[in-house]
Amino acid sequence: MDAMEDAAVRLGIELPSRSSLKTQVSMFENGRREPGPEYQALFCEVYEATRMELGLAVEFAPSQLEALPTLPIPSATSPTANPAILDYLRSVFLQHVQAEPLVGPRFLVPAVQSQMPLIEELCKDASGPLRDEVVRVGARYAELLGWLHQDTGDSKSAMLWTNRALDYASELDDPALSAYVFHRRSNIAAEAGQAGYAVGLANAALKEARKLPHQVRAVALRARANSYALLGQADDCARALDEARVLADEAPDDGASLAPYCSVSYIDMEAANCALQLQRPEQAVKTLEASLTRWPAEQQRDRGLCLARLATAYAQLEDVEGAYNAASEAAAIAQATGSARIFAELGRLQPLLQPWRKLVEISELNRLLGSMRGS
Repeated sequence: MDAMEDAAVRLGIELPSRSSLKTQVSMFENGRREPGPEYQALFCEVYEATRMELGLAVEFAPSQLEALPTLPIPSATSPTANPAILDYLRSVFLQHVQAEPLVGPRFLVPAVQSQMPLIEELCKDASGPLRDEVVRVGARYAELLGWLHQDTGDSKSAMLWTNRALDYASELDDPALSAYVFHRRSNIAAEAGQAGYAVGLANAALKEARKLPHQVRAVALRARANSYALLGQADDCARALDEARVLADEAPDDGASLAPYCSVSYIDMEAANCALQLQRPEQAVKTLEASLTRWPAEQQRDRGLCLARLATAYAQLEDVEGAYNAASEAAAIAQATGSARIFAELGRLQPLLQPWRKLVEISELNRLLGSMRGS
């Protein structure tokens, strides 16, 4: 009784006399009456427990928070561009880029997209050099958002946001940024099966090739090579890859590049993919096996893609055990990161394993991939 009366004072609830209260509690204990909302709130306060924990009827239990007043929301003016806000956006962008290879696109799409309304507001009134910086930030965020959608398998949204990035980049006198976004558009088109369009976009990226930093020029050449491989043009593909390797090898390691991931190892992995497209699995296996021995730990998602491509190469060579081992590891990374690109590569593998579908290992792999497709 004492505890209930103390709680009633804190909650602003008026209780009957002590004798009446004792009668009420007795009726609750004997199951002859259910506590109403006020008594439920009292018991929760006394026992420091939730209604669910006390077994009280939830239909009589609106949240105590519902009785709290709603605080007034003051009207606010739109934010204006300033160096502090730009530093914040750049810092958050860098964190997204660092997290992306590890966690994959699913959890980052909402976080990155949530920054776009702020960037668009900043663009409305920004002028002079400050506007250039806002637009540049907008281009980087939109391009990253396009990439994240591409890795989820949503080519339409990927191209939409990458086109938005090109809109931003076109306002700036920055050939490198425009070329990088054109190369990204080429990648999306190639993965969507539009190889001819992809070649055209790669050529647009390389239109002012001599003005481009080495790594940007290298990734654009890689996009061109990939498109040529899809078209079956092996010689043109090889020339583009050779030039890309030289540029990647000569690129300064100053941390300022738009494509810091573009190393010789990266070009080699992409060359292996071209070899698969050109039906040259021996070449692909040799390159991919070597790449995996020196793969950076932070590039987990791309490691999964490399493994999936290696599994396809093994299958083309009828190395069933190698294909199974590589595909199983790639599937685990696909599940962890949500990368549709890894899963698409594993989909290319499955028809190649059909002759061995009755083997226990291959049957288990097909079942796993089927469950992933269903999810």
